[in-house]
Amino acid sequence: MQAWQLLAAARSVRLRGHAPATETAAGGYRSAFRGAGLEFEEFREYAPGDDAASIDWKVTARLGRPFVKRYREERARTVMLAVDASPSMRVAAGGSSPFFTAALAAVTLAVSAADSRDRVGLVIFSDRVEAFVPPGKGRGQPHAVAAALAEVAPVGGRTDPRPALDLLAAVMRRRCLLFVFSDCLGAAFAPVLGPFAARHEVTLGLLRGREAAALPPYGLLRLTDVETGRRAVLDCGKARVRDRYARAVRQRDAAQRAALAAAGVGLLELAVGDAPGPTLDAYFRRRARPGALRG
Repeated sequence: MQAWQLLAAARSVRLRGHAPATETAAGGYRSAFRGAGLEFEEFREYAPGDDAASIDWKVTARLGRPFVKRYREERARTVMLAVDASPSMRVAAGGSSPFFTAALAAVTLAVSAADSRDRVGLVIFSDRVEAFVPPGKGRGQPHAVAAALAEVAPVGGRTDPRPALDLLAAVMRRRCLLFVFSDCLGAAFAPVLGPFAARHEVTLGLLRGREAAALPPYGLLRLTDVETGRRAVLDCGKARVRDRYARAVRQRDAAQRAALAAAGVGLLELAVGDAPGPTLDAYFRRRARPGALRG
């Protein structure tokens, strides 16, 4: 994976309305994550996807077609991206790995942040900090993020977000938006992210493989934990084994969602191998609704 390939993939992601991700995601991103102050910039004609609340009815009545107000944020926000590069994230199933999906989502957000003139940075972690791109502004920042993700050679063997969070706590003096991308295998993220969420706005991008939800209806399945080396054999031909596995997955997911909500951490679930654009777009739309928490 080359940096230019990752950037090209991020820029070609399609969201609802068939608009490029860097255009639609940036618009949704601006609506969902407003800065501390807004300054009027211009009127422009309404386009599908615009927030109806931004329509200026006086100009609309005068010209006979809908126009919206555009605002420029007076102070740039800081967006930090944290991507898990532990061994479980790099296992490719069906041609794609959780790490690639996470990297694509992170670069898409980096492009949207740069388009919004926000500062964006990156930390790649396993059980240690594998790479760090300090937050910065400008069109070159998404390339720096993509290059770090494309070139990283992780040495850590397990998942532990604490070193990465300790680094961010030391360098992020002002409130920031933090997106953490991980499959959350081998580590409990809510207790670690909770203290950080007390000062910053945190979203966990949870990577999910399609094969994780259910077992096949027959055969012996040999499983190996790539981080601990632990092995297990499941007899998928037994209904009680499949039911117990499905129940355990549901219980784990419910407990994880409850723990994240209690910690004040947002949840964004990404399917491994799918383009992250529609999921990001849906998340931004939920964030932009009246009453939603904003950074």
